[in-house]
Amino acid sequence: MESFIAVVISAIVLIIFAGLFLLSYFKSKGVYDEYLQYVDKEEFGLKDFIPLGLFLTDNMSLYRLLPKDLKTFLARYKNQVYQKILELYGPKDAEFYMYIHSGYRLCAALLMSFIASAAGIIMSSQGDIFNGLLLSAVAVIGFFAVPFLVDSSLKEKTEKRRLSIQMEFPEFISKLTLLVNAGMTISKAWEKIINENKKDHILYDEMRYALMEIKAGKTEAAAYEEFARRCRVKEVTKFVSVIVMNLKRGGAEVVPVLREQGNECWEMRKNAAKQLGEEAGTKILIPLMIMFLGIVLIVATPAVLSMTSGM
Repeated sequence: MESFIAVVISAIVLIIFAGLFLLSYFKSKGVYDEYLQYVDKEEFGLKDFIPLGLFLTDNMSLYRLLPKDLKTFLARYKNQVYQKILELYGPKDAEFYMYIHSGYRLCAALLMSFIASAAGIIMSSQGDIFNGLLLSAVAVIGFFAVPFLVDSSLKEKTEKRRLSIQMEFPEFISKLTLLVNAGMTISKAWEKIINENKKDHILYDEMRYALMEIKAGKTEAAAYEEFARRCRVKEVTKFVSVIVMNLKRGGAEVVPVLREQGNECWEMRKNAAKQLGEEAGTKILIPLMIMFLGIVLIVATPAVLSMTSGM
């Protein structure tokens, strides 16, 4: 009787998620192709399944049924996710990638729940009641939990982005200081560095965007401040405050200040590189320990076998 109840529960869970999967698949087929052509599969590994999530995003809204406090929490949380998307992709593409991310997190949840529920009914039908019901429960809980796990990956991406900017920024400061010291204005030196740069790097992409804003009519001070807000790195913010102050006051002391900040940035880069080296060393310890245990087993096994056979 217990086995029959477990099979029924697992079957209901599977029917729900299999139905959602099939409905999303057929309803979304060909509908979102124009969006997917701009999505990089290396960045979004489940690219082929994103239409399923987009369909759920567009058609399955339980938001209006939620209590007011929960709505407030989710609205605040959604804004936090949007801020990370805004930092990663910029104001121009933020809305698009927020939409894609919403679909991606739901398609990941749906796939996980579908697979877990299928495994759950297999376990239950074979008599493994506990594991069958456990997998069915994982399918239900995971459908609501996986989106938050996917969101957590954005924090890691933003931290990598900021670190990348921090590592490249000292070189930019050094070039800018030399050019300004040679008599160039900050805007001309900024443009020259961009034009001569051959690297495909986040920092220079943000610099190009700031230059485009200046050429489009935005004031230099406003463009530089927006540049600092997009980078969200304290060294960049400090640098921008220096050059904005220089623009407003027309001070001649900008070169020594930039030189001093350049020295600080190089020290920061050395400390960041040292930290990365320590983290890499810690990660290497795990495979080394596994290899060591493997060697111990290889060496010790014949001795143990010979002792047991002798007894």
